[in-house]
Amino acid sequence: MSTLIKQGVFGDLNREIANAKRKMEKFFDTKGEDLIITSIREGTHTPGSMHPQGDAFDFRTPTKVTFSEIRITVGNDFDVCQEADHGHIEFDPVLPRLL
Repeated sequence: MSTLIKQGVFGDLNREIANAKRKMEKFFDTKGEDLIITSIREGTHTPGSMHPQGDAFDFRTPTKVTFSEIRITVGNDFDVCQEADHGHIEFDPVLPRLL
């Protein structure tokens, strides 16, 4: 399977979110699913969005992969959200608690 980028999507991803994308690509491949990126930096996003700085991307809702599986695949430093018509992932590291 492969990673496809929707026409009109542009921008690069920062290191951490690019690593999460690679993990997703490998996992999607094992499930026979294409990873389809629908947004990176382009377009209008909500205030505080991680998209403009390249720390988030949106993807088409998968049919053979669950959002729970994606969360496990990318790890705790990423928020994975199921939106109405797409998935969203952003780098949001878990900070250690001070004792």
